[in-house]
Amino acid sequence: MFGNNKKAPFSGTAPTYVGKGMRIEGKIWGMCPIWIDGEVQGTIDIASEVIIGEPAKVDATIRASSIKINGFVEGELFASTKIEIMSKGRVHGNVTNLAGCLIIHDGGIVEGQCSIATEEKMKNLLPQQFPKLLPDKTAAPVKEIQAPENKVDSSSEPVKDSTQKK
Repeated sequence: MFGNNKKAPFSGTAPTYVGKGMRIEGKIWGMCPIWIDGEVQGTIDIASEVIIGEPAKVDATIRASSIKINGFVEGELFASTKIEIMSKGRVHGNVTNLAGCLIIHDGGIVEGQCSIATEEKMKNLLPQQFPKLLPDKTAAPVKEIQAPENKVDSSSEPVKDSTQKK
């Protein structure tokens, strides 16, 4: 699916796949590549590759090492290596990348401004650190919360059930 490049930084891990019929709203971030054939709305920050498949509809700001688009994207694109608009790719938004790293195939469309950034500026545009999925373990033990017990008040009389037969 992503080729057999053995020098890829994500070797040994499976790419994330958002299938057709799936919809994600919010923030997607990570180190491994992602292939999107569904719908995404929000932001996508990936340290490696983002691939937008033909059936995909994405309304997001995308920041990644490389971006391939063969579906529809509305939003800003930032890539530190390359952005490739395939023959059925449609981009409605601004594109920012390094000089000579934008490829638009026959039939691909970009409606927006294409900007060239220096490597220094690109470092500032892309996320420097990704948040951790799980918090660090703390030295303090976790306090358990006890559920209230059903205590019977000794001063009250038992309640009689009016549904019982005599």
